[in-house]
Amino acid sequence: MATYLTQSDVNSLLKTSMEKMISECRSTKHVPGELVELIKHNLYAKYVTYDPATDYIEIGLNESKHPTTTYTTIKVSSFPLNEIWGRLMTNYKQQPGDLEFYTKILEGKYSNNARIRL
Repeated sequence: MATYLTQSDVNSLLKTSMEKMISECRSTKHVPGELVELIKHNLYAKYVTYDPATDYIEIGLNESKHPTTTYTTIKVSSFPLNEIWGRLMTNYKQQPGDLEFYTKILEGKYSNNARIRL
């Protein structure tokens, strides 16, 4: 049976899940798939990696404004892992489709088969 979440429930789920994903990132030395998807969705990143030696996340952003037949220009940005929550919340999307995306990304591993209701 599906559980229905409000927008505030999704926000709370994201925050508590973020703490678990950061901890998992440090313990496994890899970015969890769910966190990769959230970073790609919110920050429009093309790739995400984690450097355990420095505890930094590195993301690649596509700088090309138009489709091209050559390689795209990728801007590399890195920041401490503990800043990921703030960076994701800067670009947090609250449209119903985005909230459903967040819920689907976190369901199973970080929630209990949740579905969203706004």
